[in-house]
Amino acid sequence: MPERLTILVVDDDQDFLGDFEVIGRDFFELHTADSGEKALEMLKEEEPDAVVLDLRLGSGIDGLETLKRIRETWPDLPVIMVTEHADVDTAVKAMKQGAFHYMSKHPNIKTLHAIIQKELGSVRWKNLCLEEIRKQYGEMIGRSAPMKEIYRLIARVATVPLNVLVLGESGTGKELVAREIHARSGRAGHPFVAINCAAIPPALFESEVFGHERGAFTHAVSRKTGKIEMADKGTLFLDEINSLDPDLQAKLLRVLDDKAITRVGGNEVKRVDVRVICASNQDLEKSVAEGSFREDLFHRVNGIQIVVPPLRERAEDIPELTRYFSRRIQMKTGRAGPVFSGEAIEALQTYHWPGNVRELMNVVERASVMAAGREVTVQDLKLASRSGKSQGFFQELLFLPYKEARQKLFSRFKSVYLSELIQRNQGNISKAARQAGISRPGLYRMMENTDE
Repeated sequence: MPERLTILVVDDDQDFLGDFEVIGRDFFELHTADSGEKALEMLKEEEPDAVVLDLRLGSGIDGLETLKRIRETWPDLPVIMVTEHADVDTAVKAMKQGAFHYMSKHPNIKTLHAIIQKELGSVRWKNLCLEEIRKQYGEMIGRSAPMKEIYRLIARVATVPLNVLVLGESGTGKELVAREIHARSGRAGHPFVAINCAAIPPALFESEVFGHERGAFTHAVSRKTGKIEMADKGTLFLDEINSLDPDLQAKLLRVLDDKAITRVGGNEVKRVDVRVICASNQDLEKSVAEGSFREDLFHRVNGIQIVVPPLRERAEDIPELTRYFSRRIQMKTGRAGPVFSGEAIEALQTYHWPGNVRELMNVVERASVMAAGREVTVQDLKLASRSGKSQGFFQELLFLPYKEARQKLFSRFKSVYLSELIQRNQGNISKAARQAGISRPGLYRMMENTDE
């Protein structure tokens, strides 16, 4: 007996549905829908192995529009178009919109079964290839040309014993690139230690990074191993290196040159073997020209340069990223989430994403949780109010009394500022408070009084 496949047949012709069920019972477990709208609702509940879709449906949206909407949400689901009146132009149009095959309305059941099995095999092979990429590159997702170039560079530099400088806007995934370089290098079995240079107050930087001896300063009640020493034989990742003040730049350069550290308050020189990967969201060459970044340190860290593209330059990766973040929040919450409508995906692809992938993740996770129905709509995304360049929010303020407009603007700023602050410090409230220059209780009060 052949493997029984689950298919959804979409047709308003009850005679055809009855005949199909009789002749196909040995090959298929059959589900039926008499309209495109009903078919889309059924797909949200359970995804079959394939869809057999009539081109000319009697009412509501037609077969081609139904196909278009299926493709927007379920891009890999095999769809076979069937019709009583086939013509070349319509067949070409259907194939361009993503139909796997186009057949007469009285198909040979064995042939149809073989076609679906073949297409399922192709989809499974594609998914296996994607899974292999995920195993190699972790949470780095995307098949666009810019991402393929990033994968190529990671593979090339991973085994080369040179320092790496990763450049890119905030939220593009620079630390992910650094982690993948480490994971594919000969140091993979040793620590990967990340330091957010902007999150450590200058007064504490030496103690955190180089370590200190007992009694080195008030409250130094025991010896502390610094981050660089922790990374011995592994990889040291210095994020936002552009934020270091000149004195700390000089001390870091000395460590990189000598490959040795001396703990604060100590005399012992300890050799360290680390590969250094630095990241910056600013143009370091420009910072060198302006005098805010040491030229000798720049040349030390700029062994090989990798530039991570902003999300707006790889919009074709957004549907895949959206599906990934949506599945991840479903796993976290333990419940099935809504699907993103085609219009919502299109809105995500046309938005300019000043916060890049990190902002997309927040939007997708929030919409997945807060959407009222089974589908995430454009309204659920709330993109207009998130855009610094969008006119909607600011136009609304222009028509309010001055004091009310000022209060709303400050409330929005506080929400965005706190969100970015907490994310940058990976949820560590103490570090976030130090970086913001406020007390820990003060930061908690601000978070409690934030509307969004």
